[in-house]
Amino acid sequence: MKKIVAIALSILLVGSLVFAAGAGETQEAAPTFQGKNVRVVIGSTSTGGDSYLIAETVSRYLAKELGANLKVDAVGAAKALDAMQTSKPDGNTIMMFHDMTYLGISFGAYDKMYSLENMTVGPRIAQNPGSAWGSSKNAPYNSLAEIPVYLQKNPNAIVRMACEAGGVSHVAFVVFWQWAKDTYGQDVADRIVVVIGGSTGDKLQLLWDGNADVIFADYTSLLQYTQTDDPKIAMKYMGLMDNIDGVSATSYADQGITLNKKEFRFAKDFLIYLPKDFPAALVAELDAAMKKVNADPALIADLAKMTYRPGKYLNSAESKAFIYDKRDSLQGLIDNAPSLDDLVL
Repeated sequence: MKKIVAIALSILLVGSLVFAAGAGETQEAAPTFQGKNVRVVIGSTSTGGDSYLIAETVSRYLAKELGANLKVDAVGAAKALDAMQTSKPDGNTIMMFHDMTYLGISFGAYDKMYSLENMTVGPRIAQNPGSAWGSSKNAPYNSLAEIPVYLQKNPNAIVRMACEAGGVSHVAFVVFWQWAKDTYGQDVADRIVVVIGGSTGDKLQLLWDGNADVIFADYTSLLQYTQTDDPKIAMKYMGLMDNIDGVSATSYADQGITLNKKEFRFAKDFLIYLPKDFPAALVAELDAAMKKVNADPALIADLAKMTYRPGKYLNSAESKAFIYDKRDSLQGLIDNAPSLDDLVL
């Protein structure tokens, strides 16, 4: 009898162990960034502009909080947007980029397949109020507001402004061009023309080669050229889209450049973007890590050195609502804007 009971207990024990092992095989561990090598694509090919500088700086701090290795890959806007459509939602590829993420689609520069609705919006990582126009130091005008005045006095002159179709510079140009048209008339506006440029390096080369008169870039990326006496590359700021604390360069608002006669200000918002259907556990992990990074005094100081700021912390849900609202608020301007094709030299 004892032997029968012992055998029965042994069978029961073995069965329990088999069941437990089987159950363990069916329970998948929650996804995590811990230990991952994460590719961080950005919508720029330049390593000297705000897209790279912000992504690289934030990635260093975020990597520590996530326990992962984050590597910034400056692939350009088209490839970065495409990566969000073709990468698996496993945390191995993420994107850090600014407002061109949605502006490129709103302006029709990129297909609607790349719209915000076809990716996952992550937390906000930083802001840059210093989107800037710059010109050669010897240009015959010292601000954006002086350009139409110069054109009035020189009826045969034109001013060539280098910007990127579908980006923040596109918005900056349209607002300035429309203001010049409303204030100084069609003749003056018709002589403010576009030269299409890509990265900051590309636009600087256009300026130095004499193929553009004013270029759009970032305050920090142009700073060294405003501090040199070399006449070949020396520059000056023409206007910022918003004011930077402690910086004397004037903004659209300071110069009286308005949108529909209302004060216009625009800061770039940098967010993390993720492939569609990204696991909620990974999104939550990003939110928690970025909340700590956003409040880190060391990060705040590092961004401030480059005239950037972390901005108020926005988690993924808050960032989504914010960036959708920002996109929608600019749609009227975009719908009424002249085509760059009609303004290209």
